[in-house]
Order: sequence, then C-alpha cells, then structure tokens
Amino acid sequence: MEVPPLRPIDPATLREGMARRLYRGAVVTGQITVAAVPAMIDEYVNMCDTVFAGVGVRFSAEELARLKTVLEGELAVAFEASPRSRIVISYDCPVGRILNYHVKAEWSTIESAYDHWVATRQPPLFGTEPDARVWGLAGETADPSTHRVLDIGAGTGRNTLALARRGHPVDAVEMTSTFADIIRAEAERQALNVRVIQGDVFATTEDLRSDYRLIVLSEVVSDFRTTQQLRGVFELADRCLVPGGRLVFNAFLARPGYFPDDAARELGQQVYTAIFTRQELASAAGLLPFTLIGDDSVYDYEKDHLPDGAWPPTSWYAAWVSGLDAFDGERETSPIEMRWLVYQKAGTG
Repeated sequence: MEVPPLRPIDPATLREGMARRLYRGAVVTGQITVAAVPAMIDEYVNMCDTVFAGVGVRFSAEELARLKTVLEGELAVAFEASPRSRIVISYDCPVGRILNYHVKAEWSTIESAYDHWVATRQPPLFGTEPDARVWGLAGETADPSTHRVLDIGAGTGRNTLALARRGHPVDAVEMTSTFADIIRAEAERQALNVRVIQGDVFATTEDLRSDYRLIVLSEVVSDFRTTQQLRGVFELADRCLVPGGRLVFNAFLARPGYFPDDAARELGQQVYTAIFTRQELASAAGLLPFTLIGDDSVYDYEKDHLPDGAWPPTSWYAAWVSGLDAFDGERETSPIEMRWLVYQKAGTG
C-alpha cells in the first residue's frame, strides 16, 4: 500500500500541538496571596488570567466574568475588615484542561501585624534616634520638666525615652501590648518619668491629662483610614493641650494637582501609606483653635537634621516617606510625600 506523502506542516503549529498535549498531562497546584485592594479588581483578574494561561488553561469571557465576581466579593470582605488584609487564590488543575480555584479573604489587626514585626525583624524596628522634628520642637523649651509630652502611638519608645531622658514628663500611649511592655521595661530600667497607657485613646480619653504642651503622633496617621480619624486627632489635642501648646504629626499628603482615586487610597492603606489631600487636612482642623506653623518634607527635614550616621533611620524609611511603597518608581515622580505638620493651639500657656 502506497503511503501518501506528508502534507507541508508548519513546525510551529506542530510544536503548539505538542505543548497542548504536554499541558493536558500536567498536574498543577498553586496559590497566590496578595493584598486586598478592591478598586484594583481588573489587575487581579489579569493576574489570574495570566497565571492560569501559563499552565495551559484559557478562560472564556464568561469564566473571567465569574472569576471577577468572586474576587470582588472577597476583596470587599477583606478590605472592610482591616487594612492589613489579603486574599488567597488557590487553584489546582488535575489531568486535563479543567482548572479549579478558590478565593478566600484573610486579615489581621494592626496590633498583630506589629507583633509579627517584633517576632520576625531585627531591631531597631524604627531607628535608634528620636525624630529630628520632634526633638527640635521639644528643645525649644528651656525647662523640660515643665513641658509635659503626650506621645500617641509610641511604638518601641524611640521618642518617648529620648524625651524623658531630656527631662520631659511623658505619657506614652501604645495599642500594641508588646511595644507597651518594651517602653515600660526600659523606662523602669532607666528610672525615667514615663507613664505607659496601653489602649486606644481615641476610644476614651479618661487616662489623659489636660496640661500637655506637646502632643506627638509619629508614623501614626499613616495607618488611618478616614478623614474623621484625622479630625479626632485635632479634637483630642483641643481637649488635652494647654493654650499655646503644639501638635506635631506626619502624614502622607497629595502633591498639588494630584487627586488620589479609590485605588491609590486603598493600596496606600495596605502599605502603611494612608493618603490625604490638603483640603481634607483643612477640613479635619476646621473650626478648632489651631494654626499651622510648620509644614516640612519628612525626607528633607530628617535627612538634614538627624545626627551624623543616623540617616536613614531604617533601610526602608527613605523610600517609604517618599511614597514609593504605594507608587513604585523614582522619588521625583511620586505624587505623594510624607510631611511634618506642626499646629499651635490658640492662646498662651
């Protein structure tokens, strides 16, 4: 029997057919864990589509629409629960071209996130020196013993302990029990005038005094979720500062001409970079007796004023205060930056 000659076939076509057969015989399992940013839903769909296609499974338009619906639901649940949230996309592809997937929301509290820092990172977690801006403001008083300080979100006590060593009576507020224990133990060891308050001062102010001359929130507002929380800072300062007292905090502000959308705000919250506009800042302080007397770039101020060898305070600090944890790129192109903001309460103390 005569064998018919082989018709001309494109080698690339043959190779594609072989690859399809290879993929069909593969047994695939995998998992994607990614921060929850609901407004970036299209990126999640594209990520899954690319990964699934990489193991030989192409979703139809209908299947992608179903995937999008599932992702949207879990992203919303995760982000609503906490800014320290993520979704876990598990998938498996048994022999054949059928791919099964499951999407699950996960989250943790801010306190547990910082507990994880303590357990997994080498100290110092936030640097060894007090913030130059805080130190400069405190240094304007000749008698620190009469210049009581409230340090909200004191962390491991970087500012609290340095100010207490200078002679300031300091109340340190910290929600994370591990951090509060560190401050308490170190203050006792050095016999410093420090009172540690563990808890959320924005829930109740009964443990606070009304004669503070300086209130500090360093790297705290970057964990906020709403402008109302920022308003709460000014309301607390109004209750607790003496006339003429000062409030200092750092916050990520949008540069002129940039208006952050939902995706930018949500991603920012996931990377300790809550974004506010100048208008929101003014609204938060509105009708309260405060005047903005200082507005400086954190990057520039700390770089210029920290002691020799102390810049940057940590390996991640310079990029973070420049907004690059949310906007990967160059510092000059970041639409946000962290600013030191100093407000003075009306009157004289």
